[in-house]
Amino acid sequence: MSKRPPPLPAQAADMRMQMALRQIGFGAAAPAPPRPQTSDEALALKRRDWLLDVMERQRELSPYASGLLTAENLSGEDFLHSFYAPGRPVLIKGMIADWPALARWTPDYLANAIGDAMIEYQGGRNGAGDYELAKDRHKHRAPFRDFIALARSGGNDAYLTAYNSAANGPALKPLEADLGAIDAYLTRAPGMLWIGGEGTFTPLHFDLTNNLLAQVTGTKRIILVPPSQTKRLAHRTHVFSDVRDVTDAAQLKTYPQARDILRYEVLLAPGDLLYIPLGWWHQVRSESFSTMLTYTSFLWSNAGHEGYPAG
Repeated sequence: MSKRPPPLPAQAADMRMQMALRQIGFGAAAPAPPRPQTSDEALALKRRDWLLDVMERQRELSPYASGLLTAENLSGEDFLHSFYAPGRPVLIKGMIADWPALARWTPDYLANAIGDAMIEYQGGRNGAGDYELAKDRHKHRAPFRDFIALARSGGNDAYLTAYNSAANGPALKPLEADLGAIDAYLTRAPGMLWIGGEGTFTPLHFDLTNNLLAQVTGTKRIILVPPSQTKRLAHRTHVFSDVRDVTDAAQLKTYPQARDILRYEVLLAPGDLLYIPLGWWHQVRSESFSTMLTYTSFLWSNAGHEGYPAG
């Protein structure tokens, strides 16, 4: 394995993290209310949806083309040609099995490793339906040990997310020694850490970059929905769906078009990688105390966010 590159200066590293967060869609302001569509625009959208439906029906002809595949120790070349370039998700086993963090990162270990260093997390989420859009309003600070105690108690109210990564880099740096590298797919840029208890939930959305999720400890249940289903998902605000949870009966009653969407369900276990291409809808729920990293620093172009029509 090649040596790690020298660390970036703190200011450059912070700028790179902020860029990564913007690419994913974090921190973006909600767009202005849309103007009424012209008849030509409405027709263009109908034609686009028709094409997506036809393409989806064609993929259904093949279990290989339409299924969510699982691979083991997938080479970089196979990952590029079969999944990254085609924009197709894949669950990858075995690539990070030797990371020390998989065995070490219990709540007690994390609390002792970082101690009382001050960190930033997303708090006060219970009862706030817009906590994903209003991330800055939900920034909280606490000694890391106290945050871990909150996370251990479960629920959705306290969650250290990728949006907090830039602020937390120095405090959480000791944990990097427990991680390895995924050189077949990624540069050595750091991932963005997520730590939360059972019940933390990220509502249905898509990202503006290709993402690689690396589950370290605990389990997360992820629902993936292909871009072809967008017309059924009440997509009105930035990268979010008004259908926050496609498993919630009350929301499906409000948005009946979302009842029959094509979707894939993945239980992400320790050591699993999940590649989620740009534009694929997903929602994420922790089923236990969980630690995970998101990576966007692929070896190949990941710049789709640059042309996104945000408003």
